Amino acid sequence: MTAVSPAADPLAAPFWDAARRGRLVIQRCQGCGELRWPPLAGCPECRSRDATWDEVRPEGTIWSFVVYHRAFSAELKDQIPYTVVMVQLDDGPYLVGRFDDDEDRPPAIGGRVTAMFAETDGVPSVRWRAAQTTDGDNSNGKA
Repeated sequence: MTAVSPAADPLAAPFWDAARRGRLVIQRCQGCGELRWPPLAGCPECRSRDATWDEVRPEGTIWSFVVYHRAFSAELKDQIPYTVVMVQLDDGPYLVGRFDDDEDRPPAIGGRVTAMFAETDGVPSVRWRAAQTTDGDNSNGKA
């Protein structure tokens, strides 16, 4: 594990295990059915402590983004500049992750994205790329 690895969190371990297998899962309360991220020991909606991990569609819309020109930590210094997006999943919750687009185009708020799964030094991650539209172009939210 690296100093920036979230995989050491036992509460989120099912999320990272699924990401390692190329699946996107989110915690769901068994009491009220709400999906929630980040994972919690109890539901903030109904206070139930019973939860499952449900697979969700790995697609969403960019809600916000930031381009880092200074590394968040020393391990990321050689990767600057890099972009981090906040994505509202089609199934509801928001996730934050790196934006990696093969076209080197910046993301746009409202742009459609698809999750992709990567592993670096044995640590899984969920990253986001512009979704392909029906005509084959990447969707970046701009007309």
